[in-house]
Amino acid sequence: MNDQLEQQLRESLHRGSLPPAPDSLREQLSQLPTQMPDQAVGRRLSNAWSGVRLAALASAAAVALVFVLVVRSLSGPAGAGLGSSPTGLGPGASSASPAPSITPPTPTPAITLGGPAESPSAGPSTPDNFTCAAKTVLPASTSAVTQITDVRVGTHPGYDRIVFEFAGSGRPQLTVAVASPPFVGDASGQPVTVAGSAFLTLKLFDASGYPTYSGPSSFSPGYPSLTALVNNGDYEGYVSWVAGLSHQGCYAISTLTGPTRIVVDLQAP
Repeated sequence: MNDQLEQQLRESLHRGSLPPAPDSLREQLSQLPTQMPDQAVGRRLSNAWSGVRLAALASAAAVALVFVLVVRSLSGPAGAGLGSSPTGLGPGASSASPAPSITPPTPTPAITLGGPAESPSAGPSTPDNFTCAAKTVLPASTSAVTQITDVRVGTHPGYDRIVFEFAGSGRPQLTVAVASPPFVGDASGQPVTVAGSAFLTLKLFDASGYPTYSGPSSFSPGYPSLTALVNNGDYEGYVSWVAGLSHQGCYAISTLTGPTRIVVDLQAP
């Protein structure tokens, strides 16, 4: 019977529940005499040992059951066992996610329309906004007629330069366009000869060179790109120039202040 009771206790422990203590075990222990005859010592000691062994097994099962109940009552995610950290990270690990690194935005480079402050001058930077468009218009900054005070040309590594300078802070509209001969004077209609293999017309609207401009009406610099620059009109608010080029290349338009200027750079071959 003791073996059967032991088997029941083990099965109950495996299921996580304990049966009530058997009455037979209590009765046998209570009937044990305080003193036993010598001939009965061996048999009675054997029975008593079996009862003690079962009582110990029952006590161990009770302790195990209490341990299971305590563990199940612990806070934390379902199914986490003793010694397990949240999310299974292991002892000493933290469940907090690392703060994301923040990469500062790359500053956007400023885009400037103007070229170097002085032109023509030694060593200005090469323009980076060349275009090969057949026509480009630079809008005026004022509605008043602007007076031309100077026209000049220059050359630099990689490009040649034409500069129109004005009185005051306003500038006229400039239209740069690819052209081809013959060229005529705006007012007279007389032929105008311009040396070069390719040509650009530069027309200033709402501008006048009279009487503020007293410089030459034609230039023959023979630069790598700019072969000639000839004025072919100053009439009814239009001032026209024709640039003769060594080749049909690209150009860049920019503006400068102090004094007010419009700059046309011609890309060299």
